[in-house]
Amino acid sequence: MITTTSRPAELTALLAALDKVQPNSLTSCPGWTAHHVAAHICGNYEEIEQHVTAFGEGRPLERTRTWEEREQPLRELDYSTLLGRIENRAAAAAVVAGQVLEEQPEAELSWTGRTVQVAGFATHLRSEDALHRWDLVGDDETSHELLSQHDLLVHAVKFIGLPLLRRGLASRADSEPLLARVRCEGRDDLVLETSEDGGHLSLLPQQGLATINGDPAARLLLLWGRKPAPFDRLRVESDRSAASQTQALLAGY
Repeated sequence: MITTTSRPAELTALLAALDKVQPNSLTSCPGWTAHHVAAHICGNYEEIEQHVTAFGEGRPLERTRTWEEREQPLRELDYSTLLGRIENRAAAAAVVAGQVLEEQPEAELSWTGRTVQVAGFATHLRSEDALHRWDLVGDDETSHELLSQHDLLVHAVKFIGLPLLRRGLASRADSEPLLARVRCEGRDDLVLETSEDGGHLSLLPQQGLATINGDPAARLLLLWGRKPAPFDRLRVESDRSAASQTQALLAGY
């Protein structure tokens, strides 16, 4: 078991939220209840644990199971059993990742059809836990604190930047180029660029006018296709059309 003093703050906060709500409570994810969120989180930890374990044993897995494959059996579990399983699998994933990274700090493996660093999984799981906690309880002081962490934004851009754009790009009615900057005071801009060949996310020093301005937590939620409240936490600073296109492109996945 991960003790409350050693496990990440994001996991502790998520488990507390899952324990507080009812299994059939609706969330911000259409069609998902708290039970669905718990199964999704548990599936994340189990899949990562399996991939890292196999890699450490010299038999790397070539395929990552789909969400449905790994979550459907977990949704059949009793809710309280599932919450305990999240905690256990989180502990196991942390142990195997630590063992691999102790031997190979730069270790990389195949994940969802691309190559990623094992070291990136810890931040990925923290990000998932913080985001899905918000899906359960919305904007509160804990959400603001956790989602304001800059390393979660950096991770989202570098680790899953293209998947975060894929859904929005697929729904575009045209291929007009777009350059948009989402800004937070004192931090690099989140830059969204599109062309007829696709799209790209990056973090760059502030330059020129911002397209959208807001607080760090609201910006991360926007990147993930969520709608932070109150809504005026994000403001159009220039080019309303570009701001609208940015919202449409950042549709989550």
